[in-house]
Amino acid sequence: MNSSTVVQTDISENLCKKDLIKGSLYTAMQRSYAIACWSCPESKSWDIILDPEPLELAENKTPYLYKLPSGFLIAPFKSNAAKYFIQKKIHIQVGETVNSEAQPEYSMILEDVFQTSSQTKGLSLADLLPEKTIQNTSTDHDYIAGVEAAKKVIIETELQKVVLARSKEQPISLADLETVVLNLRKQYPLAYVAIFFHPETGLWISATPELLLATDSDGTFKTVALAGTQKYNPDIPIRDVSWTHKEIEEQALVGRYIINCFKTIRLREYIEEGPRTIQSGNLLHLKTVYTANTTEVNMQELGTTMLQLLHPTSAVCGMPKKPATEFIEQYEHFDRNLFSGYSGPVNMDRETALYVTLRCAQIHSNSITLYAGAGITAYSVAQKEFDETNLKMDVIGKAFSNL
Repeated sequence: MNSSTVVQTDISENLCKKDLIKGSLYTAMQRSYAIACWSCPESKSWDIILDPEPLELAENKTPYLYKLPSGFLIAPFKSNAAKYFIQKKIHIQVGETVNSEAQPEYSMILEDVFQTSSQTKGLSLADLLPEKTIQNTSTDHDYIAGVEAAKKVIIETELQKVVLARSKEQPISLADLETVVLNLRKQYPLAYVAIFFHPETGLWISATPELLLATDSDGTFKTVALAGTQKYNPDIPIRDVSWTHKEIEEQALVGRYIINCFKTIRLREYIEEGPRTIQSGNLLHLKTVYTANTTEVNMQELGTTMLQLLHPTSAVCGMPKKPATEFIEQYEHFDRNLFSGYSGPVNMDRETALYVTLRCAQIHSNSITLYAGAGITAYSVAQKEFDETNLKMDVIGKAFSNL
């Protein structure tokens, strides 16, 4: 911000994280402002930004990241759908202390946020959200049948892998939403945890292990291949975990997809690290990290170029992309909406980090809509793929039910 009002507050003496998150959400939603609240992997601090006038970006276009101001980008699964951008009009950083700033015309709103945060008792976020009738959008049988159909198509056509997703409703109470957010940070220290609201998208929460891409002030570009899922067994050391041929092949397809994107733009100088097993709460995944120096390869716009090529990735769509997309449109009987899209901070202190919106839910006043998918290959077992989606939904589902 070129000009801003800066406030510093000792959090231990004035506000706890829980009240500040709840107060910020309540203030924003009451006024139909956009808000994003997030915590990066391996961090205990939070960033909160509010925007009274959020932007809706053009459809059918990948946003030029380097042209965007500081803020938070939200994109759905469908690459040709509208994206949304929350500008950093009001910014609050919550760690051991609270640092905040606001553009002069919004300084009064910043004061209201702090006042609301100190009076969170009696405030109900449920009063600000619409209800949703609890009704599954597809049956368990539909998903099992979809997996079997996918295997048949994979065997008979050029399709190598498709990610088939499902959704379900779960009744909840919104009395302790801020507690859910903070508990996710504790339970998933390697995840990117975010909760955000835009008048056009509603309220969403995510605790995702998957980075789509990142760029930093040193010119480093990073993306990851993350695929393969199994339940974590604390009795087996991470280094001794074994993977099936299906899971190894699924992860390799995502890696090859990224490398093919590099080949498309003639990027040859990159570093590949992995795959290795990582833990995300009660789940394990295979992960490979790819990095490149944008200065050395003379590709200053690499972030935007790769965003256009990557999304939606093989990990959330399939390979090849066109037949995988066509299969999804035919066999998924619901709208993925923001699930398997991406979100994250853009140009915040000259750094951008976009994460795939996984382990997520849309929040209503009386329920949440949970989403999850599984990568289907010729080696898939339908019931195991269905069970995998339940494990993934449990990340958010149990965070609410365990209160």
